[in-house]
Amino acid sequence: MEKKKQEPCYSQLFGLPILIDYIEPSSYNKKYIINTINKNYKTQETRQGSWNDFFKTDIHHSNGDEDNDKFLKIDYGSLTSSYNKIILKYIKSLYPTKEVGLSYEIVNYTASKERTLMAPHNHAECDFAMIHYIQFDKDHAQTTFQNPYIHLDTWERGKNIKKYMDSSRIENTWLYPEWQYKMVENQIIIFPSILKHYVRNVASKDLRMTIATNIYLNKA
Repeated sequence: MEKKKQEPCYSQLFGLPILIDYIEPSSYNKKYIINTINKNYKTQETRQGSWNDFFKTDIHHSNGDEDNDKFLKIDYGSLTSSYNKIILKYIKSLYPTKEVGLSYEIVNYTASKERTLMAPHNHAECDFAMIHYIQFDKDHAQTTFQNPYIHLDTWERGKNIKKYMDSSRIENTWLYPEWQYKMVENQIIIFPSILKHYVRNVASKDLRMTIATNIYLNKA
């Protein structure tokens, strides 16, 4: 578990603006949220909701299933202050001279163990998306982000350029099909909603838990 507070990190992934930040675990009711997710997972390890109507997955997630009486509903109210600050920080980095109204909603939590898959998807119904790694250890699978540019399939000269590029540098990701940040517990990542992402597998026997949030821009 990562205990040292980290500074915000801004980067360009495939040329898209990314913010990675840290949420102090003592600033919200983390234990309550984790315990509730654990109880729901024990009730039924695979929870699909409406999300599986569009994407094949075999994880436990609450998207479109929050009103299911079979599971305990989670009160995310203690996260409001931390989420407000981080989301506003990201929006201000994009629009430093404009007043931009915004809103957001927590759309689901996910919980998964071994031999699971979250299929590639995006959050195209909103403007930006955020993932909060609420329980996440060194053995858990990282989120894989997919390059949205179609030129990779047709641009022959790109193969020549890649010969001279360092694939470990994020500045060069525009030439590669996917990328993984090395996230740790208590971190969040915000990104444009068009960016597809997936989780290939979860090696750890402990639950990998994330909270997903959709962010919307409104008139000031």
